[in-house]
Amino acid sequence: MNKPQRICFVSDFFISDKKATITGPMVQTYLIGSELSKRGWDVHYVAYSKEGKNNFSESYEGMTVHWIRHRQFLPVLQYRKISKLLRAINADYHYQRGRDILTGFVARHCKKNHKIFAWASAGESGVEKGKYQRQLRKKNRPFIKKTVLWCEAKINDVICEYGIENASRIIVQTEYQKNRLKEAFGLDSVVIKSGHPVPEHVERSAPLKILWIGSIKAVKRPELFIELAQACRDLDCEFWMAGQFVDTKLKSFLLQRIQNMNNLKYLGAVPFQESQALISKAHVLINTTDDGYEGLPNAFVQAWLAGTATLSLHSDPDGVIEKYGLGAKVESLTSMKNVLKKIVKNVDYWKSMSDNARKFGVENFSIDEIAYKLIDVMNSHPAKLIQN
Repeated sequence: MNKPQRICFVSDFFISDKKATITGPMVQTYLIGSELSKRGWDVHYVAYSKEGKNNFSESYEGMTVHWIRHRQFLPVLQYRKISKLLRAINADYHYQRGRDILTGFVARHCKKNHKIFAWASAGESGVEKGKYQRQLRKKNRPFIKKTVLWCEAKINDVICEYGIENASRIIVQTEYQKNRLKEAFGLDSVVIKSGHPVPEHVERSAPLKILWIGSIKAVKRPELFIELAQACRDLDCEFWMAGQFVDTKLKSFLLQRIQNMNNLKYLGAVPFQESQALISKAHVLINTTDDGYEGLPNAFVQAWLAGTATLSLHSDPDGVIEKYGLGAKVESLTSMKNVLKKIVKNVDYWKSMSDNARKFGVENFSIDEIAYKLIDVMNSHPAKLIQN
C-alpha cells in the first residue's frame, strides 16, 4: 500500500482555538486541509495557540494539529521551535497562507531540507513590498515608540519577503494580485481562488435581510453599515450585523448606537461553522471595508455560493461583481441605499443578482475544485526546489 502524501499547513492560528479571531487565511487553510484529509492525505498543522497549549499535538477531524504557545511580542524568537517541529513532521509539501513572518520560517526550512513550499496570498497588500513599514507610517505613535516599532516592522518585512522570494510555488487569489506580485517582486504565480463547500439552496423569508459579517475592527468600517441602516429606516428590510469585536475602542461606541435602532440587530460573534447558514438566510451581503485592504473575502465566496447578492463600497476582486451581475459595487452609502431601495421594490431585480451569484459561485468556488487545482500545482508543475 502506498504511503499517503503528507502536507503540513503552517498557520498563525487554527480554527478550533476558541480564543483566536477567525480570519480568512485561517478558514481557507482549514477547509483545504479538511478536503485533502478526506482524500486520504496525511494532513498536519503547526499553529500558535491562544488557549495556552504548547508542545502538544492532537487530532482534529482527521488532521493532526501541533500547538505552540502564542507569543505576542517578538514572534521571531519562535523560529527554532517551529523549525524543529517541521523537521519532526517531515512533510512532503508545506503550505502557508497570508503574509507573515511564518512565510520566512517555512521558506527557510524548505530551502534547507529541499522540500516544496507553496505560499498563498491573502489581502491585496500582501503582494507589495514594505507592507509593515507602510502600515506603521499611517499610525500615530510617540516618536520613541514608533522608532522601536519601525525596527520590528523592517525585520518582519525582510523575513516575509525572503519567504515569498524563496517559495517553490506562489498562489494568488486574483489576477490583480498576480500582476502586482510580478511588478513588485518579479515573480510568477498561479491564480487559485478561495473555496467553500457548496451549501444547500435556502428559501429566504420576508422582509429583506441585509447582512454585515466579519471581524469588527476599524479597517472594516462597521460604522458605515450602521449609517446605512439609519438611512434606510423607511425601507421594508432588516439589517443584521455579526462578528467578533477585535477593536475594543469600537465596541461600546457601536453598541450604543445600535441599541436605539429598530431596524438593526447585532447578532454577536458567529462561529465559522454557523456563518454559512446566516449568510444563506440573508438576501444581501454588505461590505464597507477600506479601499485596498480586502483580497477575496471569504464572506463574498460564501455569499455567491448561496445566491446572496453583494453590495460593496470598495472591494470587487477582478471586477467580478459588476462583470457577472452578482450585486453592485458603489461609490457611496447614498448609492448603496438606492440599490437597496430598488431591490425592495422589485423582487425580480434581486432574484436576477441572486441567480447570477449562485451560478458564478458554484462554477468557481467549490472547495472540491479548489483542492484539485492545488494538488495539480504542487504535483504537476516542475519543482523549483531551492538548493542550499
